[in-house]
Amino acid sequence: MLKLILILVIFSFLFTCAPETSVRRGFVAKPCLDCHKDKLDEFQKRYVHSPMSKKDCESCHLRHGKIAVLSLKEREERKLCFLCHAQMSENIEKTTYVHTALKQGKCLPCHNPHASDNEFLQRKIGNEQCFTCHNQALFTRHKQHKPLSDGCHVCHSAHGSQNGDNLIKPETELCQSCHNFGEKRFKDSHKGYPVQNGRCSGCHTPHSSTNEKLLREAVHAPLDLGQCSSCHRPANDPEPLNVIATDGKLCYTCHEKEEKEFKKLHRHRPADEGRCQNCHSPHATDYAKVTLMDKNYLCLNCHKKKEDLLKMSRLHMPIKDRGCTACHDPHASQDRFYLKAPEKQICFTCHGKTEEELKQKYTHMPFAGIDCKNCHDSHGSNNISMLKIPVTDLCYSCHGKEKKEFFKTYIHNPVNNRKCISCHKPHASLYKKLLNNPPDQLCVSCHGDMFLQLEDAVVHKPFKEKSCRTCHSPHASEYPAITIISMPKLCYGCHRDMESGVNSVNNRHLPVEEGKCTTCHSPHGTKIKHLLFNRPKELCLSCHERIVTTTARKGHITMESGDCLSCHLPHFSELNYLQNARDPELCVKCHKGDERLSKIHLRPVIKIKKCLNCHEPHVTEKPGMLRKIKHVPFAKGDCIECHE
Repeated sequence: MLKLILILVIFSFLFTCAPETSVRRGFVAKPCLDCHKDKLDEFQKRYVHSPMSKKDCESCHLRHGKIAVLSLKEREERKLCFLCHAQMSENIEKTTYVHTALKQGKCLPCHNPHASDNEFLQRKIGNEQCFTCHNQALFTRHKQHKPLSDGCHVCHSAHGSQNGDNLIKPETELCQSCHNFGEKRFKDSHKGYPVQNGRCSGCHTPHSSTNEKLLREAVHAPLDLGQCSSCHRPANDPEPLNVIATDGKLCYTCHEKEEKEFKKLHRHRPADEGRCQNCHSPHATDYAKVTLMDKNYLCLNCHKKKEDLLKMSRLHMPIKDRGCTACHDPHASQDRFYLKAPEKQICFTCHGKTEEELKQKYTHMPFAGIDCKNCHDSHGSNNISMLKIPVTDLCYSCHGKEKKEFFKTYIHNPVNNRKCISCHKPHASLYKKLLNNPPDQLCVSCHGDMFLQLEDAVVHKPFKEKSCRTCHSPHASEYPAITIISMPKLCYGCHRDMESGVNSVNNRHLPVEEGKCTTCHSPHGTKIKHLLFNRPKELCLSCHERIVTTTARKGHITMESGDCLSCHLPHFSELNYLQNARDPELCVKCHKGDERLSKIHLRPVIKIKKCLNCHEPHVTEKPGMLRKIKHVPFAKGDCIECHE
């Protein structure tokens, strides 16, 4: 027994050490290119990415995918590339200035991940690659720097550098590789000053310019005239690049007029402290007034709280076109916020038509006080008309009481859609409640079709006068059709005689009993008298269809002509079935002079006590409008059997 156990243990040990069989259960992996045939053309290109050439798609892709990342192993492009390009990853980590695209984690703007006809898998050749992001116009002006024709990479590193602007060398050293700073011509053109101790790009553009000297687009007058000694010590001075005066004192040696103007009540701090170079270059820039940055970015460089301003979907047009200085004086002003005009007038310098609205009869309170900032953001907003918050929320920020009142069962569409300005003007109006149009025309602006359709109709008086608010609330109501009160009270407001009549009797038409006047009558107008929705016969039979459910189509002559009202009252009556007279007086009105009927009835018609005991009032299958079931002697015409 012991031997058997020992054999089993040895066999078990050997089995666990046996190599894995080559046969696997499950699906056999299918090559990616069997499906992605559109990628086969990539192999014909001159340069093929190494994993692609080996058909090793899973170097970058996951076979079964990963949510929202195109089945890539890494969500960020740069991290994915660095899985293989580890050395570049290390270099970039140590690099001070990284190319913007790469800094944002993107490689694909420049490189094709599969294959390319260009070296380094570049999407385009040479400068064309750079111009996909950089504005080509800035590189193709009249005078172009010679290295530009040799390609951007002559001066710039494609991925990053320890030098600003991704330069391959420090700026002065890079310029010196082409320009001999010790050459007489170079010295003479710079008035003998050792400019190599400064920054060449402080005066010159490195790419292209509209002038022959490759100077930047805005040049300080002394530099343009070659009068360097206006600001600097003489060229033969031991420290020639030092200035002859400090800060604003130097600028005011020429700008005397400006110095006086800058002494206003509200002074921009840099100007007040004489720090002109916080905003201006003393030599040259590519921006107007020799400013260090473009119109808005210069201000945002200090005013960090406004950094998101330029991202607004609705930027104030002056800022967009002319920058912050369209409204603000960059140096000093008599008005708060360095405005170029008083705070309550600055908006009207552009919005003259809006100022005219102040003369209108009714003005919105904030507008009357010229408090534009109460509703609008003066710089920009993501809301229409640069409103601080969405338009209806803005209205409700003051009109909170109205907001509660409007929360009812039935709401006017503009109110429900939060569009107050569909009916109201935000600034001023000729009409009360700041309405866009006169009250009798306001509803027409949306419901015009309704009025056109009823031009030749019988029209309800309030509708004809376009006095819609007689019946409807303009905002919201607890009653259908946004009526101001429920029916029939609404109708009784004008039709008081109807109300007293209805309340004086017990027999009322069901729609009247239920207060549903609009079951029969249009509240606006129809082509039929009394504002009826249909001719009386069709209108009555739309509810009383039981009257004509027999096979007989011939009926009472007045009913056939559609004159139900010859026998019935439409609203109320003291008699059953809303009859307008009792039986037999109701019948006798028409039949009293018929001699034929007197013979048939063996007496004058006026002496018959009850007509409806024998006759149907509407339709029947029997001649003479007789009821279906008859007394046997009567059916035989033997009246004498019962009557004398």
